[in-house]
Formats: sequence, structure tokens, C-alpha cells
Amino acid sequence: MTVLPAALLVLADIPAAPVLAVMTFGLVITLAGHINKNYKVVGIGLAILFLATAAMIIGAYASYSGDGRDPRPCGIPAAC
Repeated sequence: MTVLPAALLVLADIPAAPVLAVMTFGLVITLAGHINKNYKVVGIGLAILFLATAAMIIGAYASYSGDGRDPRPCGIPAAC
């Protein structure tokens, strides 16, 4: 079992819903920037979207890192 840094342990406790909300917000900002042809707003929206995606990936890594059990239900043959 590996020891995770404190920052990763904090990210492991954040549910996915707020991260998905931030991703949706970034997408809406990006689309609004495209509609208004304001490329600074498009860049800000894409930055928000990519940062939220990175946060989700890091959170998923922190949630399953060092845990030897498979998160899938045991009804799946490969999980048992």
C-alpha cells in the first residue's frame, strides 16, 4: 500500500458532481465565447474545462490508488 500526499487524500474525498458542474460551466463559457466571437472568453472556458478534467483524473487516481480491491461489483466475472 502506498502513502498518498495530503493533497491527494483531500481530492479523493470530493464527490464527482461539483467537478462535473465546473466542467459544464467551462463548456457553457466556451460556447458563449464562440457565439460572441470573443476568443479570450473561449480560452478562459477551455482553461476551466481542462482544469476540471485534470481535477477529475487526479481525484479518480487518488480514490483508487493504493487500494487493492476492484471497485466493480463482484457480479462481473473479471472482478471476482
